Amino acid sequence: MYAKSFLARDGQQRLTSALTAQRYPYDRYTCHLCGSELIFHPEYLGERPWFEHQQEALVDKGHQCCPYVKPERAEIHCINQLHRYVPDTLPWIRKTDWHCSGCNSDYHGERYCLSCRTGEHSSEISIKQ
Repeated sequence: MYAKSFLARDGQQRLTSALTAQRYPYDRYTCHLCGSELIFHPEYLGERPWFEHQQEALVDKGHQCCPYVKPERAEIHCINQLHRYVPDTLPWIRKTDWHCSGCNSDYHGERYCLSCRTGEHSSEISIKQ
């Protein structure tokens, strides 16, 4: 299961949203995190436009650490439970505080260090109260 992405890089390598891609389409989109080629899904029957990873077009980085390709186990469990009650539930990307041991930096957001260009060395920062 791949999470839906609403951001991508267009053919000019500029960040673009799915809504912008709907109005000004390009022939090729890539993931802004891992660089894998994406499929654009236009708005259909009230569903917002979005981008999707393709199994056959994943680059190594996508296989290893892209949060859209490898959602955490807790996310998958939550989505499966919600699908029982709300069949159209969208995947959830976890945003929290992380520490990257690769470059010794802290960041907030998805599990993807912008300095190392990976989430492989990142662990969640636990808040002690």
